[in-house]
Amino acid sequence: MSRTLKHYEAQDQRISVDYITDSGQYHAAHWHSDLVIIYLLNGSAEIILDGTKLQLVQGEFIVIDANRIDELLCKESFMQVSVHVDRTFLQDRAGTAKEEGQVAWLYRCSREDLTHELLPPYLEICDLFKELVPLYINEPAGYLLKTESIVLDILYRIVQFFSHPVYKDEVGELSEEQRRVQSFLDFIEEHYAEPLSLQDLSDEFALSREYFSRLFKKSIGISFSDHLSRVRISHFYHDLTSTDEPIMELLDKHGITNYKHFSRKFKAIYGCTPRDIRNLSRIKMAPVP
Repeated sequence: MSRTLKHYEAQDQRISVDYITDSGQYHAAHWHSDLVIIYLLNGSAEIILDGTKLQLVQGEFIVIDANRIDELLCKESFMQVSVHVDRTFLQDRAGTAKEEGQVAWLYRCSREDLTHELLPPYLEICDLFKELVPLYINEPAGYLLKTESIVLDILYRIVQFFSHPVYKDEVGELSEEQRRVQSFLDFIEEHYAEPLSLQDLSDEFALSREYFSRLFKKSIGISFSDHLSRVRISHFYHDLTSTDEPIMELLDKHGITNYKHFSRKFKAIYGCTPRDIRNLSRIKMAPVP
């Protein structure tokens, strides 16, 4: 479980800033209603966004718009700043008029999206994130005001340079598919600890096995069974590092029945065994004499 060192909220809780550090982090594919900006202070991360794999390294940031599906993995020690912004708040404050036929704005920015013209504003945003770090460390007088000011400046530049119009004829079928996939992910998150099969999910949503399987893999980038395993692993890891519950009890609690298969998947994500992670967590949480 990643450790939030500091949490800050602004604009009536419509903006939040988290400083996060840990020896590793994994979030199975999920969607959220907020716009999220992740800036990596150190380490590296692999992000799968709507089925596309992206790499994030130290000193870079990525913008993940609301209602997009992302999966995040940091295999080694990392530190990041994570900003969540209420999508309605951003839309109301952006002050950008819609063109005829336009239904929304899409906010998107990563290293892979950069052009020669967009590199300067991208680097300016990186520099603004760097200004947040001494505020977090030193907490000078007025640091909360300055933190909010910097975050708003970041959002201003994202609206100016990294917003894209979305038109009605571009969203029809895609929006319906997105809603379905969001429902899939919500259901799995709620019932992951129960025995779940591909047939169970296709029956739940009144779809054929073949259509459900094809739509799921197209949207998430992995099969239903792989995603279910990763959700269970993510929840298992949370309890492994934040509780003293025995490992075998945690396996049962999170619906994990095939330990050999689970162990192989766990090591592929975190690079070590659950027992190694548990021992490391105990060392970190031990009181200093």
